[in-house]
Amino acid sequence: MLEAITWNTYFSTLAVGMAAYYIIIIVSYYPQEFRSLLSRRINKISQDRQQEEEQHHRRTDEKPTDHFEELEATVAELNGILGKAGQNRTSKEKLHLQLIQTLSNHTGLREPAYRVAVINFILENAEKQCRINFNETEIEEAWAAHSP
Repeated sequence: MLEAITWNTYFSTLAVGMAAYYIIIIVSYYPQEFRSLLSRRINKISQDRQQEEEQHHRRTDEKPTDHFEELEATVAELNGILGKAGQNRTSKEKLHLQLIQTLSNHTGLREPAYRVAVINFILENAEKQCRINFNETEIEEAWAAHSP
């Protein structure tokens, strides 16, 4: 019969039994201390929850930034700039400045994925609409230099 009991089962049962024994002793002989200990913990837990809820409300009350919407707006703005530059035969330097000024206004596009998408858009459409060739490093360096 004792051979069927593993050491793991024995120690688990012993731990549960000892915990129950000491809880009974504490509740029986020190009830006021036990209640004050519990009330402090419950108060602390409730205060922590209130703080977390307040922080959550602060975070959710702020206007969430949708980077895809900002990316679409930026691309539309850049498309307009490139279209006008193609019609007016704007110089490469002037177009470069206009593009950089536009990009420096969009702070949500600092993440590499959005940045690559915008740079690829500029490279493709500047050649199509304006017949001006930019290289990736020109735009990347200028955007980094004018970024806050």
